[in-house]
Amino acid sequence: MLNRARVLKEIQAQTDKLFLVQPYNVDLVRAWWQRICNDPLFVYKVKHASSSWLMPHWNEPLGDAIIVPHPLERYRVLGVDGSQVYPDRHQGTACFLINIGVVELAYGVQDGKSIVLDSTPYLYTGTEEEVVSSDSHELVNCRRQELEFKIGIERAQALKGAYPQDPFLFLFDGSLIFWHLESKDAELKDYFLHKYLVYLEQLYAAQIPYAGYISLPKSKELVNLLRFAIADGNAKSDAPDLEHVEHIVDAGVARLYLDTYMRSIVFKNNASITQFYPAHSVPHFFYVDVESEIVRIEIPAWIAQDSQLLEQTARIIVDQAIKGRGYPVALAEAHEQAVIKGPDRDFFYHLITKMAIEHKHRITISQKSMKKRRMGI
Repeated sequence: MLNRARVLKEIQAQTDKLFLVQPYNVDLVRAWWQRICNDPLFVYKVKHASSSWLMPHWNEPLGDAIIVPHPLERYRVLGVDGSQVYPDRHQGTACFLINIGVVELAYGVQDGKSIVLDSTPYLYTGTEEEVVSSDSHELVNCRRQELEFKIGIERAQALKGAYPQDPFLFLFDGSLIFWHLESKDAELKDYFLHKYLVYLEQLYAAQIPYAGYISLPKSKELVNLLRFAIADGNAKSDAPDLEHVEHIVDAGVARLYLDTYMRSIVFKNNASITQFYPAHSVPHFFYVDVESEIVRIEIPAWIAQDSQLLEQTARIIVDQAIKGRGYPVALAEAHEQAVIKGPDRDFFYHLITKMAIEHKHRITISQKSMKKRRMGI
């Protein structure tokens, strides 16, 4: 049992470390940002640079702030999220459970349901997972994202087919850049990257608009542009102004020039894993001020290059954030549909044990797990 009084003392004793905010010179950062925005050659310097810093590419004036018109009165949005029960070796089985939450919302429409809430559980026994060898938690996480794509595409195709006249957006929680695969072993990376890219290709073929929504983003691609300028392209530079950009993120830079319901220009991400994406699916991103925070939105190239779809995507996202008081309603509700709480997890393992008994199968439950169920003093 958690000793809450001692936890409180621990937090009070280390408050300075918990809430340490590194100071930086806002005026200096703003001055450097203005300098690179006003340099017509800077975009070419970055494109032809050989640098260890991950830097984006762009085609519009760097410092432009675009107003996102709102509200968009008529549209449909699909939100998908997933949750899981990881394999527990103390329960005597290798199975795991993934629950996918789906939310369909329609605004300003007269036909069809305006709200659909749903969740679907998927049981995996582990036998089909032998194709890859990996840590079980990582395997479950990869499988969960695969299911989010699969179920989302099925629901999106049905919606778009039934209501082709309505503006539509399929919204994910998180990045469209599969960062989590970069550090995985080659077999797992290749297996799931192929699956993910097939789903992106299906979205493109069906022309289903989709976007990744990243709240409290920690990306530093715009910050790296400042680093590049301050260091004059030298990653080993010890220029004194560099210390003022070491402790900020892109959202801090965007906050310098974006007002509420404004977005940045669109940037092309150049992470190494994106070289495996088809050209039309390469992730692009922009930042938008939804009043409560600066968020990062990731979209594929084919949407980034279509001004009408781009504006429609931004308008739906802003409207969803407004309706959700800072966070998209579709994603918040999808999470509520997907989440597996403690009692749900216990119910899952209870059913597995009950089914084993009914079918006269022996499940060996560890003594540790047994002790958790009934403690004696």
